[in-house]
This record gives sequence, C-alpha cells and structure tokens, in this order.
Amino acid sequence: MLVFCSLSGLLVLPLIHGLDLEPGALDPDALIARLSQPAWRSHAAGVAGIWIGLWWAYFALGWGLAGATPGRWIAGVAIVDHRERCPIGIPRALLRLVAYCVSSVTLGAGHLLVLLRHDRRALHDLLAGTRVVVRRGRRAG
Repeated sequence: MLVFCSLSGLLVLPLIHGLDLEPGALDPDALIARLSQPAWRSHAAGVAGIWIGLWWAYFALGWGLAGATPGRWIAGVAIVDHRERCPIGIPRALLRLVAYCVSSVTLGAGHLLVLLRHDRRALHDLLAGTRVVVRRGRRAG
C-alpha cells in the first residue's frame, strides 16, 4: 500500500494546490465557496477519476501480471487460481477486484471468512476462484 498511497499523494497535491489556501481561506464560508466553484469541482472529479483508475490498475495489474502487489510480494505470498497458476491473468484479477469490493461492501464480513474457513479463503477468493499462498522458496512465518 506504500506504493499506492505514494502515487495517490502525488495525485492529491495538484488538487490541494488548486485550493490556493491563504491564511484567511480556512474560514468555513470561504472554503465552502471555493469548493463550490465549478472549476474546482471538475478538477476534483478528474483527480478522483484518475485515483479510481490507479486503484483498479494497481490491483488488477499486480495480481493479474505479477501474482501479487508489491506488499504481498515482499511478504512472500502470491495469488493463485483454482489450478494453482500464477499469475492469475487480468480477467480473473478484475473479477477478484470486483469480488473484493463485494467483500468490503458487506462491512468487511467477506474478509472475516478467513477466520471461519479451514482453507482461509475470503469471499472475494471464493467468488473469483483464487487463493493466497506462500510463494515457492519462501517459508511461512
């Protein structure tokens, strides 16, 4: 997440710069007026769109082409499909990402399945036909 958050921070900098905050600009009425300007709203919408695209690309490309995001790679784990193939490919990675959103929308209940299942698979892994494994050549723990 460090890589993703760093890239996200770089995206937010122009947005903050667009606010042009001055010492008196933190007045709530002045701030609301500035945030209500159509130019700032369109700029914010563009940054949000880029951020969402970056989020999807980070996970879909990481899981689909490399088998793991940078953090998972450092931790020595990978995502495999039901046939033990890694990387899982872009289509399955996108399916896993959509399913990951479903796991999250359930107030995290989809993620909590790892505590209840003997195979430690979360809802998104069940829906996408994937699982998290320790990479070959790495020891668990």
